[in-house]
Amino acid sequence: MVLEKERIVANTKKYFDTATKLGFMTEELMAFLGEDFIKAPASTMADLHNAFEGGLVEHLLTVAKYAVLVNKSLPDDEKVDQDSLLKVCLLHQIGKAKLYKPCESEWHRTNIGKMYEFNDDMVSMRVAERSIYYATSNGVTFTEEEYVAILNADKTDDKMSTYHNSMLGELLKLGSILAVKSEQKKKWWILN
Repeated sequence: MVLEKERIVANTKKYFDTATKLGFMTEELMAFLGEDFIKAPASTMADLHNAFEGGLVEHLLTVAKYAVLVNKSLPDDEKVDQDSLLKVCLLHQIGKAKLYKPCESEWHRTNIGKMYEFNDDMVSMRVAERSIYYATSNGVTFTEEEYVAILNADKTDDKMSTYHNSMLGELLKLGSILAVKSEQKKKWWILN
């Protein structure tokens, strides 16, 4: 799948307008992320989700959409602050901005769908850790709950993050799961 340039531009505008309006996109972070972020895929393999230019920004917007919808459906006393929810949804995977590079092997792209590969020049850390590092190194601050929600977003093997996560963290995880399922379904319909 390929996103049209107009859609990439529209997604980028929506992302940065929302983040700026809510006050968590600093000039430093915007400059640091730059074109790498706008072009970044959300995954490396065609059979996963959003393994195409502009896929990451589209994925983050979809995560935010689903997390906000679920939050709105909760009883009032269980809802989380929507601004905080949007902040963690839109920042939790910015660490992918410089993480992938296009796969140069035509054989790998054609035969196994490996569209991107990892940038081996980078220090090894989880995407959530890298996302927090990028944000905090460029003037973004987090509440303790926001920090932990992002940190736990990609953990599946940690009992503390499974059983003692906040509602904010759970909404982020659920928004991510629903976004991936939706993106995979769209891909399936396009291919068939």
